This record gives sequence, structure tokens and C-alpha cells, in this order.
Amino acid sequence: MNRLDPELLQRSFVKLTATFPKRLTSLYMSLRMGHAPLNKHLHRIGKIESPHCPHCQRIEETVHHFLISCPFYQCERHILVNALGRKAFSISYLLTDPNATHLVRYINASGRLKTTFGEVLLPRKPPD
Repeated sequence: MNRLDPELLQRSFVKLTATFPKRLTSLYMSLRMGHAPLNKHLHRIGKIESPHCPHCQRIEETVHHFLISCPFYQCERHILVNALGRKAFSISYLLTDPNATHLVRYINASGRLKTTFGEVLLPRKPPD
């Protein structure tokens, strides 16, 4: 796991996810490791025939493609960009932002991961 994401089990990730519901923590871990239920990963583990995005011809559906560049989710991403500006195009920022509200809203609005994760709840506010 350390080879995939060296910071995954460090204090920063544990602190980041401390107030997250379990489903959101699981989602963050799978996105950070590249093991989200997107077609590239599902193809790699032999669950589906093709690694391609269901909406884009000949483009693999990776975490980056889903979060940053898939034109099918342009409307959902527009809301993310309005809220975060250029940070919305940074996988690093999206997966380390302690607020996580905007990313969760994007994922829920896309409906792409609903089969596996259901409706993902927003993180709780940390105690003062």
C-alpha cells in the first residue's frame, strides 16, 4: 500500500479522514489507490471486458478521467470548478481537502459510483 500512496497510512491521512463517515473514507482510499470501481480498475481485475469510459470512445476510465476530464460530467464538474476554481483540476487537492464537501457533491451528482458506495454522506464538522 505504501508504494501506491506513501501518505495513505500516515497521520495526515488518518487526521483527514477522522471526521469522515466510513463510506467516505473507503471512497477516498479507493480513489487514492486507483482501485475505485471505474472501468480501468474493473478491467484490470477481470470484472469487465473493456477499460474504456462508458461515455468516451477509446479513453480509459481512470480516477483522473472521471474527476478531471470526462466531458459527460461537465455540468457536475462546472459546479465543482465554480466552488474551487483551479483547485478543482488538482487530484492531489481534491483527495486531501479536509472539507471534502465539493468532491462528495460532485461524486453524488455524477451517480457514477452509486452502485458501490450509494449516496456518500458529507463529512462531519470537527469538534471545536
